[in-house]
Amino acid sequence: MEATIGYLQLIREDLLDAGAREGRRGRIRPPRFSGRTLAAAVATVTLLAAGSLGWFVTRYTGAIPASEVRAGSTGGAARRAVGKEVEHYRSVFDEQSADLGAGDFSIVLGPRPNDIESNTLPGEVSRVIRTADLGLVIPRGSFDQRFADAVDIASANDGFVSTSTSRERAGSLTMRVPSDTFAGALGSLRDLGDVQVQSVHGKDVTADYVDLHARLRIARSRREVLLGLMAEATTIEQTIRVQNALDETQLRMEELQGNLRLLDDRTSLATISLDLREQGIEPQAEVEKPSIPNAFERAAAGFVGVIAGVVIGLGYLIPVLLLALAAWFVVSRVRRRRAA
Repeated sequence: MEATIGYLQLIREDLLDAGAREGRRGRIRPPRFSGRTLAAAVATVTLLAAGSLGWFVTRYTGAIPASEVRAGSTGGAARRAVGKEVEHYRSVFDEQSADLGAGDFSIVLGPRPNDIESNTLPGEVSRVIRTADLGLVIPRGSFDQRFADAVDIASANDGFVSTSTSRERAGSLTMRVPSDTFAGALGSLRDLGDVQVQSVHGKDVTADYVDLHARLRIARSRREVLLGLMAEATTIEQTIRVQNALDETQLRMEELQGNLRLLDDRTSLATISLDLREQGIEPQAEVEKPSIPNAFERAAAGFVGVIAGVVIGLGYLIPVLLLALAAWFVVSRVRRRRAA
């Protein structure tokens, strides 16, 4: 009997030891993170916080300022660009004239860049592209008459209608009028109905206009020099070299002249887009057609927007983190001294 009781006690102790071991194995140990994991987690949280802060700042405070260009500084920049290009062409012409045995062509090129004054550029010019968008609500049953009145207003202001579309009791047209009569034509159009939408824009392209004139003048000077070099050429190789340069210069002159004509057209004639609809007619919603180029443009814009938001957020967040780190360092030092 005593042997049986001893055996049962041994079994009981073995069972208790096995249960204790199983209990120790089943305990949940706290996870251990490496330094790299902690650093990645901190960096991720920081970037998310910076992106959120940057999005909030750009959306509600307008932290990204629009680029501003002073009108007074365009002339100096244009003259510096002209001077550099003249110097470049002069070096090219000197090499070509040395190869051909020609004389000095400095008379054709004019003064050195340091001697170029402001009078080499066009005089006091002002080129502004004027556009306006106007939306009117007119009385019922008057669309045909008001549409015809809008066409007459364009003609009365020495302008014309470039495009026009119409649907049931609503339509739109785009007219071009001289810049001098832009304000008068816009005021006459406003009298046709109740103004619902109106936006007027003006883009100053004076600097572009002056720069194109300066580049065209340089190209003409280069053509004159190349024509002189062509007359002095004595071999076929020399003639081909000068002819290639002459063709390139002529092509550039045509491109510059085309850009100047385009600027003259856009600045001499203002553009007014008019939308007419009778009362009770809802404006026609514009449906944008999806396209692969548009998708890539939106993707690029979104990528740049996210990066810009993160950078702006970091600009706000980093000083705050540095101040918090400095405060934590001071507090920890004080606690250590008190504990010591």
